[in-house]
Amino acid sequence: MNTDGTAARICVYTTMIGGYERLNEQPVARASGIAFLCLTDEPDLASASWTMRRMPPIFPHDPVRSQRELKLRPHVHLADYDVSLYIDNSVILSAAPEEILARHGGSDSGMALPIHSDRESVLDEFLEVSRLALDDQTRIFEQLNHYQMTHPEVLAERPHWTAILLRDHRDEGVRRLCDIWAAHVHRYSRRDQLSFNMACRLSAVEPEGIEIDAQRSWFHGWPVAEGRDRNKGPRALGISLASPGAQLRALELEIAREKASHVKTFAALQGAQAQLAARASADSMAAAARASLPRRLARRLRALAARLR
Repeated sequence: MNTDGTAARICVYTTMIGGYERLNEQPVARASGIAFLCLTDEPDLASASWTMRRMPPIFPHDPVRSQRELKLRPHVHLADYDVSLYIDNSVILSAAPEEILARHGGSDSGMALPIHSDRESVLDEFLEVSRLALDDQTRIFEQLNHYQMTHPEVLAERPHWTAILLRDHRDEGVRRLCDIWAAHVHRYSRRDQLSFNMACRLSAVEPEGIEIDAQRSWFHGWPVAEGRDRNKGPRALGISLASPGAQLRALELEIAREKASHVKTFAALQGAQAQLAARASADSMAAAARASLPRRLARRLRALAARLR
């Protein structure tokens, strides 16, 4: 990475916009001399390993793209740092960031990130995003068609895995790449892995590709995503694309379904309670009958003895 002879100001950062998942702690932060920053819109969020930076979302009704803006353009939102290591919240570092920088911080391009370990081409990534319905289908295929018409060769490239990004903010090419990348995410699909290779092509930057398995490497583990709700609030595609009236009706129907579910559960509990009470009553009567049996036998024996006399 480019340097001017002075010590680079370095940070590790993640983002937490919209409160759709629990913030993961990073145990390696305790032994690191590098700042760990969480860019968030949550006023009460606290952490033992992250320092909070409050960031109001640039799209109040689109927390996903608000998060992408912070993720993709650290040279704008972390202008007081020269180099950053971005990690998705679901990534847990198992090695100190100093070790990662020592091994991958010397890229001539000013940027390093993993190659996708589960996809062979960018086209495959488009098809997987569509199959899992991770974004609006019209937007996905509009983007795919535009790429096919202008730079079809990009679709045959191996995609990158953008959950980990090491960038030198001072590098003009890196800044240009990230600005183009953000523009495509705001214009096309919010799934940023679809547009990264195109941003590299348009910016004429070739980042260092790190060959690791996405789930586990010498410096990370993934995914750790307890409490994640991809459809919370306006994150849900159906809500973000619907009119206010439709959103209100959707909430009313959801409340009605919840109410019906609670009524059904309450009725089932009442039925179970009645069954238990009836069983307890029957058990009590049987016990009483068993207790009275010796007394009945004693009376019959006395009557028999009287007749024999």
